[in-house]
Amino acid sequence: MAANSALRPISNEEQSLAFKLEYAILSVLIHYNGSYEESLPDWYAALRLGCPQLKDPRELRDVFERLSANGIIELNKPNSGSYRGGATDHPLFNLGTFTTSLTRDGLVHWNTVRIQAVQLVA
Repeated sequence: MAANSALRPISNEEQSLAFKLEYAILSVLIHYNGSYEESLPDWYAALRLGCPQLKDPRELRDVFERLSANGIIELNKPNSGSYRGGATDHPLFNLGTFTTSLTRDGLVHWNTVRIQAVQLVA
C-alpha cells in the first residue's frame, strides 16, 4: 500500500472492492492447490472480469501487498526471491510472472473469508 494510504479513510466502495479481490485471489489459490504463477497484468485482466469496478492495477497490487504483509500469502519470483511487502518498485511487480502461495495462516484465513462471503450473500 502507499505510504499514506493507512492515514486516509477507506470508503465503503474501496473496502468492498478489497474484500472481493481478496476473496478472488484466495479462491484461485484454493482452486490450484495453494499456489499459482502469473504476472500482475494477467492477474489484473482476469480479476477485472469478475470485478469490473477494479480500475487500476495498483489496487490489485495493494491487496497482494497487504495479504503478503499479513502472512496470508507468500510471493516469490525465481530470480528475485521472496517478497515481504513494502517496496512497490520490487521486481515482483514488473511484467514477469511470480508465484503466489497460500500459507498455513492463509488457509485458516480463507475459511473466515469464505464464511463472511456466504453471510453477505444470505
